[in-house]
Amino acid sequence: MRCRFSIVTFVLIAPTFASEALGTTTDIRSITCSEYLAMPATPSGKFSAWMTGWFSYESRRTFVDFDLHRANVTNVRGWCQSNPNASVMVGLEKSIGVTAVPNATLDFNKITCGTWLAYGPADQDFVRYFMSGYYNAAASNSVLDYERLQRNSSAVVAYCKKNKSRTLPTAIQNRAS
Repeated sequence: MRCRFSIVTFVLIAPTFASEALGTTTDIRSITCSEYLAMPATPSGKFSAWMTGWFSYESRRTFVDFDLHRANVTNVRGWCQSNPNASVMVGLEKSIGVTAVPNATLDFNKITCGTWLAYGPADQDFVRYFMSGYYNAAASNSVLDYERLQRNSSAVVAYCKKNKSRTLPTAIQNRAS
């Protein structure tokens, strides 16, 4: 199924993620636990970050909690091993719910472009995927269009390099389509 995003969103989905795990467009709700468990480490981590962003929106959280994310990944992977044919979305709802209490308070609305660009590659990618999941959930959209996401991510990075004091959500609103 092909679908275009109806709101501003961005993410850079690495070619390995698209080619090894998913197609050009993918309905994230259709990913089964067995597919998730079979993903190589890098695509699995990016998928997990996207899902964390999705559920953060669903629970109205505007912060990133790396420790909660790691705990949730462990819980979902455990649930998925017993339910290989179930949707990962169902696994998230059943194994962690959307009411888990966070410990960290890194409010993504306060992350500046300069701060984000200074993150290490893994943390920068985590925030990219988290934000994409968050904005997709806001649009009630579970379909990723990788080509569009790559274009939007490039535009946001270029904007951020020139506007380091702006917040990341401002960059997304100003540059992603």
